[in-house]
Amino acid sequence: MREALGMIETIGMTAAIRAADMMIKCAYVEVIGFEQSGAGYVTVLIKGSTASVQAALEIGEEEAGRTGHIIAVHAINNPYEGIHPIIPVDRMENEDEEL
Repeated sequence: MREALGMIETIGMTAAIRAADMMIKCAYVEVIGFEQSGAGYVTVLIKGSTASVQAALEIGEEEAGRTGHIIAVHAINNPYEGIHPIIPVDRMENEDEEL
């Protein structure tokens, strides 16, 4: 089964960690990475079923908004395999898994 990719971009690591914590506690998703892009911007990447990713992003957005600033929230359903090399999944246990 193909999965969805979810992303929440925040300013500050604390907001990103709080969002990730709530997302994995409240929905069937897996955090596949954190990406720091400078100037305090941090993106949390998650994967799971489309419904789980959507629910997790709503929860994560609310939680991150309590602590910091949210820049963007987005989900990609069944991402094209060609984008896999550009997704920062360095914290995945098994990089051979499909998104």
